Amino acid sequence: MGTIIGLVILAAIDWYLVRKTGLHIHQLISKKYAEHSSGKEHNK
Repeated sequence: MGTIIGLVILAAIDWYLVRKTGLHIHQLISKKYAEHSSGKEHNK
Protein backbone atom coordinates (compact mmCIF):
# COMPACT_ATOMS: atom_id res chain seq x y z
CA MET A 1 0.00 0.00 0.00
CA GLY A 2 2.83 2.41 0.80
CA THR A 3 4.34 1.84 -2.64
CA ILE A 4 1.10 2.88 -4.33
CA ILE A 5 0.87 6.02 -2.21
CA GLY A 6 4.49 6.88 -3.00
CA LEU A 7 3.90 6.45 -6.72
CA VAL A 8 0.79 8.64 -6.56
CA ILE A 9 2.78 11.34 -4.74
CA LEU A 10 5.59 11.17 -7.32
CA ALA A 11 3.07 11.34 -10.16
CA ALA A 12 1.45 14.39 -8.57
CA ILE A 13 4.84 16.12 -8.16
CA ASP A 14 5.74 15.29 -11.77
CA TRP A 15 2.39 16.62 -13.01
CA TYR A 16 2.89 19.83 -11.02
CA LEU A 17 6.42 20.34 -12.40
CA VAL A 18 5.27 19.74 -15.98
CA ARG A 19 2.59 22.40 -15.55
CA LYS A 20 5.00 24.89 -13.93
CA THR A 21 8.22 24.33 -15.89
CA GLY A 22 7.26 22.17 -18.88
CA LEU A 23 9.86 19.60 -17.79
CA HIS A 24 9.49 16.19 -16.21
CA ILE A 25 11.40 15.41 -13.00
CA HIS A 26 14.26 13.61 -14.78
CA GLN A 27 14.60 16.42 -17.34
CA LEU A 28 14.68 19.04 -14.59
CA ILE A 29 17.35 17.10 -12.66
CA SER A 30 19.53 16.62 -15.75
CA LYS A 31 19.19 20.32 -16.62
CA LYS A 32 20.20 21.37 -13.09
CA TYR A 33 23.11 18.90 -13.15
CA ALA A 34 24.33 20.26 -16.49
CA GLU A 35 24.18 23.82 -15.13
CA HIS A 36 26.04 22.74 -11.99
CA SER A 37 28.71 20.90 -14.00
CA SER A 38 29.26 23.79 -16.38
CA GLY A 39 29.51 26.12 -13.39
CA LYS A 40 32.29 23.99 -11.94
CA GLU A 41 34.17 24.02 -15.25
CA HIS A 42 34.11 27.83 -15.36
CA ASN A 43 35.40 28.12 -11.80
CA LYS A 44 38.57 26.13 -12.52
